Amino acid sequence: MLPDILKDKVDNILNNVVDALDAGFAVLDKDLNILWANERLSIILNSGYSPIGRTCRDVYKCECKDTKNCSTFQAFSSGKKQFSEIHLITERGERRYIQNITTPVKDEKDTITHLLKLSIDVTAQEEKIHQLSLLRKLAELMQGTLQIDRLLHLILTCVTAGTALGFNRARLFLVDKERNIVYGKMAVGPSNLEEANRIWSEIAKKYEELEDLIKASEDNYRDDTPLHMITRLMAYSLSDEKEIIVTCIKRKKPILERNAFLNPSSNKNFVNMIGANEFVCVPLVVKEEAIGLICADNYYSKKPITQEHVQLLSTFANHAALAIENADAYKILGEKVNQLKETQERLIRSERLAVIGNMAAYVAHEIRNPLTTIGGFARSILRAYSQDDQTRQNAGIIVEEVSRLERILANIMDFSKPVESVKIASQINEILENTCSLMDPYFKNGGIKLIKKFNFMVPNVVIDQTQIKQVFLNLIKNAVESMPGGGTLTLETIVEDEHVKINITDTGEGMTAEIMQNIFVPFFTTKVDGTGVGLAVSQKIVDDHGGFIKVKSSLQEGTTFSIYLPI
Repeated sequence: MLPDILKDKVDNILNNVVDALDAGFAVLDKDLNILWANERLSIILNSGYSPIGRTCRDVYKCECKDTKNCSTFQAFSSGKKQFSEIHLITERGERRYIQNITTPVKDEKDTITHLLKLSIDVTAQEEKIHQLSLLRKLAELMQGTLQIDRLLHLILTCVTAGTALGFNRARLFLVDKERNIVYGKMAVGPSNLEEANRIWSEIAKKYEELEDLIKASEDNYRDDTPLHMITRLMAYSLSDEKEIIVTCIKRKKPILERNAFLNPSSNKNFVNMIGANEFVCVPLVVKEEAIGLICADNYYSKKPITQEHVQLLSTFANHAALAIENADAYKILGEKVNQLKETQERLIRSERLAVIGNMAAYVAHEIRNPLTTIGGFARSILRAYSQDDQTRQNAGIIVEEVSRLERILANIMDFSKPVESVKIASQINEILENTCSLMDPYFKNGGIKLIKKFNFMVPNVVIDQTQIKQVFLNLIKNAVESMPGGGTLTLETIVEDEHVKINITDTGEGMTAEIMQNIFVPFFTTKVDGTGVGLAVSQKIVDDHGGFIKVKSSLQEGTTFSIYLPI
């Protein structure tokens, strides 16, 4: 029974306000017991029972451990209106946000006798705030990821994470303009209900923060899951506008399909592949052009997809599309930077080789004349003395060394001599075959087993045949010399990206890291009678053809020279 002082207020206020506001009301005494409450309060608090006669703590699920932190008690002690918010989890696992306003009720002596507590369900507003905060966080995460595959996986993880958008499964498709198709690129999600329950349970226990979940998902990501592999097999012509996925791309608007199996206006190829009757497709649009789409569903939980879910996913997709564009731009920029660095290195090498060549030519010219004189005198002495004479023996040594120096000078002059290039479309396999024929005596005399792994599908390349043959001769000769006791030489041709790749692999002595750093430096050599120009010349020739050389080597295991020539 309410006291008389409250009767008029209850009759005049509550009866008029209750119908106007979607809110719960309760009247509390000084001991914080509920004396009266409207029916709406039970609905808002999801209590399922009448709150009348119960304590405030029981009804409102107050988590305050002491009265100091209790807003209801503070309304009594301070005499001022108090505001608070509580979070409830319903039986269906849904989160609710309840805002409470507690107002002191005073008698004619200005003494607080009761409290009037107003409860409003602000879940919708809080969800909007949460969504905006979530989208901001997700946008920051995506914009900070520039490696394209990592970014795509991050996008799908955000779509499927319970702490983010919360769909069961998500697939990402990309548009290929050249082939006029939209194709499956990546998928994230469980493959069956058992796996879904296991994943959800694990997430609930381990990962409260979205960043932790994303990091764990990235570390444990597998591209061999059934969902991912099936998605990678999916591809649809952009001309087939009866396919839902193509319609989404063409219209650049989201499509929420609630009854896909029975939809008479669409083809069923895409629907049958994803196996879901209800799903949503959201385009990834950049500068008014659809570059792909995200397809998501709740195949296992069967949770309905609302328009709010579609709107949230669409907003997220806008951020994702921008992030993909940035990642693509970063990738292209990285490739351009690498190309620029390679071009710069080629120019530096060319300039360095030109300077060295000019200097070498000058030195060789200055040495040649006195060397010829020395050789002439030594040969005269050799002819003038008898076979056993010590002077004749010394002269013979001088003649041999002069001959060796003359050979070195000849190589130096060849190195410094400018060569005119005549480039024509040529078949690399044929040039390798011809080179092997020239080197056949070396193979037989050196106990070399030759293995040819030629890809006969390699296209023609525009090259100077003589120069490229010289490169092959230099590298094959080096390989044979690295196997003095015999071994195996493997020649292989491969098409790799936009290059024809030629591998020359030996089972010889190998090289140290220090030697590998210097093998292309002019006049660097580890051979007793070598000049150190063969590899430098080879690299320059390949550079002039717009290609490059890579080398791998391990001591006592062998060396592989890889020549890349642009197609």
